Amino acid sequence: MKKGYFYYGWVIVVVSFITLSLALGVRYSYSVFFVALVGEYGWSRAETAGAFSLAMVVHALFAPVTGVLIDRFGPRKLFPLGAIFLAVGLIASSRITALGHLYVFFGVAVAIGVNTLSYAPHMSLVPTWFVQKRGFASGLVSSSLGIGTLIIVPLAERLIHMVGWRSTFLLFAGMILCIVFPMTALFQRRSPEEIGQFPDGLSSKDGIDVSQKRGIPHKETRVSAQDRTWTWKVALGTKTFWFLGIVAFSNGFLLNTLLVHQVIYMVDAGYSKMMAASLFGIVGLIGSVGGILCGRLSDRVGRELAYTVGSSAAFAGLFFLMFIKDTSTPWLLYAFVILYGAGYGAVTPLVASATGDLFPGNALGRILSIQALTFGMGGALGPYLVGDLYDRTGSYAMAFVLLFLVIALGVLGIWIAAPRRRMQPR
Repeated sequence: MKKGYFYYGWVIVVVSFITLSLALGVRYSYSVFFVALVGEYGWSRAETAGAFSLAMVVHALFAPVTGVLIDRFGPRKLFPLGAIFLAVGLIASSRITALGHLYVFFGVAVAIGVNTLSYAPHMSLVPTWFVQKRGFASGLVSSSLGIGTLIIVPLAERLIHMVGWRSTFLLFAGMILCIVFPMTALFQRRSPEEIGQFPDGLSSKDGIDVSQKRGIPHKETRVSAQDRTWTWKVALGTKTFWFLGIVAFSNGFLLNTLLVHQVIYMVDAGYSKMMAASLFGIVGLIGSVGGILCGRLSDRVGRELAYTVGSSAAFAGLFFLMFIKDTSTPWLLYAFVILYGAGYGAVTPLVASATGDLFPGNALGRILSIQALTFGMGGALGPYLVGDLYDRTGSYAMAFVLLFLVIALGVLGIWIAAPRRRMQPR
């Protein structure tokens, strides 16, 4: 890289970071809206969580559409449109008066808006801009999930306390329109070639030298036939894709179940709503650090080992959470926050990085969006199933057993998928 040379890929990282922080922060704030809605209307936990499960179903079904749109039109057109749709869904959510409204406005409209701004389309951009630093860049972008949680979830609780949940929905709509819409329209770009640069900010010669040295297929040095051959149809014909789908399902199940039920679990144990929301945010902050460090680690030791380390931390965190029954043992809660936060933040970016390793090419956006179907399936099943288990038993004990099994399933899937082994398309 030449002295004084500015690589635009880092602008993409910053813009993606802010967009994901706000868009997914809104989704994650459902945990505090969940408490407010159950308290106001007296709906059961299963049926209230069902709206979020529906949102994940819509997320899964709409993900392939997003993949087609991002590949065809690029981020500068798709993301501003998604910001408008999300804002409209939030405005509609402020008018909820019945359970059906919650399902339609949040479960469908908000879900489509978030989907167009969410993880898969952004993660399809990162491998285009970075190869050598793919894990690190993916970790930086994925850390936005934690920062969004840290900021938006406690903010939602504070605003709900001050102005009510209806006005909070409206304020979030204004935030999306005033920040995400103009920022993505002005600064997003599809690829470094679009502005006359090369991945990682290297010159053409540098890219060839580094790629040959590391054995990593650089964007500009990949065999063009490979880029043409790795279509989404070819990828779907491999067992590796589906084992990565199992990992994505595991992540969706775990992350979204905790997203919906974590705050109300803490409130049940005797902690205040603000305390629970703040700790939820701290989990996100620790997850951001974990995502960056584990993304960097995965570049050195491999995606499988890094994923296993992160999953082990999340497993340990949930083990401590399981024994919290009241406020007399706060150290259990803090142990959960640290371990689970670091663990979930670590595993989040690794599936996208592994997919980019195994299926490089121009169809990566669509491949990741199809993979998001499995994430959405897990995210839809987890919150509702755990809510139903609670309604039936009055306890989350069975839910913890289920979550432990799901974590183990994800670890098994990543090792079988084996992103350390580069495949050639057939």
